[in-house]
Amino acid sequence: MAHVPKDLPVSSDLSQKEDAVTSSYQKLVEGHGTLEHGNVAGCLTALATAAGNEQLWKPLNFAVLEACSHKRSEVRRAGISCLLSIIETVGEEYMVLLPECLPVLSELLEDGDEEIAGMAKECVRQGEELLGESLEDSLR
Repeated sequence: MAHVPKDLPVSSDLSQKEDAVTSSYQKLVEGHGTLEHGNVAGCLTALATAAGNEQLWKPLNFAVLEACSHKRSEVRRAGISCLLSIIETVGEEYMVLLPECLPVLSELLEDGDEEIAGMAKECVRQGEELLGESLEDSLR
């Protein structure tokens, strides 16, 4: 399995204290302190937007959901961040894939990491808003 090296050279605008607690993984995937050079979540969101079609979204959605189910919390955090960004950007058209997302979102709502659980809750809220109906029964 590939690993992000601890000494990955990432241009940073974070203070030394913030930089010390931000892993190279977060810098690369989530774009923390990368001086607007972009991040993986933004790239995947742009890819989903450009694809504009359910058949092209399916493999992307599958990969994002796999990240959301990963044993490492930073990978789950990156995955749910990508999913939220895609839902917010693509919007109602992406709701055709929501049924595939619900089992994973249900698990993430109970994640021990409050940030992950909060982003999962926001994904559900966005889905409910876009669909105009509650997803509570589907999350059981």
